[in-house]
Amino acid sequence: MVDKMFEAFEGRVNSMSVPNLHPDFTARFHHFGENSNIQDGGQIYCPEGVYIGKNVSIRAHYYFNIVTEDIETYPKIIIGDGCTSNPGFIISATNYVELGPHVEIDSNVFISDTGHHFRPVDNLALSQGIGANRNRVYIGEGTSIGEGAVIIGNLRIGKGSIVRPHSFVECDIPDYCIVAGTPARIMQVYDPESGNWIDVKNEEEANKRISIRRLQPLMSICLPTYNRAANLDHCLHAILTQVGNNELVEVIVSDNASTDATPQVVAKYREQYRNLMYFRNEENIGADRNIFQVMFKGAGKFIKLQGDDDYQIEGTLLPLLNVLQKHGDCGVVHVNVHNNDGQVYLNEGLPHFLAATSIMSTFITGTILRREDLLRVDTPEHFLDSSFNQMYIQYAILQHNPRFCIINRSMYRFAANDPSGYNFGNVVFRSYQSILNYFLGNGLSEQDIRIDKHLVLYNKIIPWFHDIIQNRKKTNTDGFEDIFSQFYKDEPYFEQALQWIRSIRASVSAS
Repeated sequence: MVDKMFEAFEGRVNSMSVPNLHPDFTARFHHFGENSNIQDGGQIYCPEGVYIGKNVSIRAHYYFNIVTEDIETYPKIIIGDGCTSNPGFIISATNYVELGPHVEIDSNVFISDTGHHFRPVDNLALSQGIGANRNRVYIGEGTSIGEGAVIIGNLRIGKGSIVRPHSFVECDIPDYCIVAGTPARIMQVYDPESGNWIDVKNEEEANKRISIRRLQPLMSICLPTYNRAANLDHCLHAILTQVGNNELVEVIVSDNASTDATPQVVAKYREQYRNLMYFRNEENIGADRNIFQVMFKGAGKFIKLQGDDDYQIEGTLLPLLNVLQKHGDCGVVHVNVHNNDGQVYLNEGLPHFLAATSIMSTFITGTILRREDLLRVDTPEHFLDSSFNQMYIQYAILQHNPRFCIINRSMYRFAANDPSGYNFGNVVFRSYQSILNYFLGNGLSEQDIRIDKHLVLYNKIIPWFHDIIQNRKKTNTDGFEDIFSQFYKDEPYFEQALQWIRSIRASVSAS
């Protein structure tokens, strides 16, 4: 055991001691991403046609060959962000070979978009020319390619799939499938409902499993929208370019009778993505009711709400799917965008959820609900006109399924539209406190609520108020001081906080 540990350590040291390609050479690449490392000791023909993403790691020895040097069609080889490969990796590209982000390549893997003619048996294949010059190979994000595998032809390997060692792949592989053999066939299909890989005997059974998976994906992204066509365009692009036609994800847009180009924006994406659905209300039913309506249209194991002006950062959706797959028993999943340390942790109970999320449980884009538990809530519309009904639903779910998951990750960019359509003081004081008090004695104690009441005021509400006033946003703050006094007059810090609030408004008025 000690000898093996030493050998493994020595191997790592030797690997780390191999120098990387000289910067003069990497400068010739079509693109060479930051923090990428390609060890010296391989061969790359025509680096001008090779694109290397960020955080790529390629170990020697390797061989990248661009068969046809046509600079007008560069790049021909694309290695996506975060890809890794072990020694013996070979790519031969006549037209196009792309590895999506975070593909793992084991030792001695060969990938090519074409082969050679071999019709005259009396001539060497190498002298007979290539078999095709328009083929494309695409390997989806998060796929793992086993040792000694061969991938060749005009094909697509889906996201999150696994190619077993020494397999020969010559045709398409759907998302989230395990293949093996020569030629490779589907051996297992991922089932989002159980969270398991299910054995399949043949192609017919595999297709049946995949069809069932489309009916109940792992996640439904439910997107209410109204008259924000430009925001929606950006939002859908950020989502769909990551998940593509992924059977594990459906995207549902609920249009609240928009009068702008919203229908045309959705139609553009529906031409390409079959997992995008569109519903349009005959009349504007209000933001709260549109949010409520769309969450019940999803068929996924998890329902994820999404603001139309919150844009998913590249490379964050598939890791999110991985978290949901691992923690499929959680009733609520919360994305904590204010902490980007990447940690994922579990806990149970309303008091712990309140301490972990506070008023950020009202942030719809950070809200993910297990559909099974959502459907068990007796009165999901109880606080429907509060602007915070989604917060109430999370607490109601945790009453019968106390397990929740917190994901610390900044997953979104924000359009920074001014909050409008409601009174700020009314929602952050009256709505928020009313929902917490609803659960007083039913999961939350008076002490739980009073601790949060103090923290949320100083950590969130007053800073938000200051931002609104200082930057003269359109958000309605009429009566803010009066509503604050109504809900905080009995707190020992009331006078101090009231003076602070008044000074914020006075300082801006004076300027």
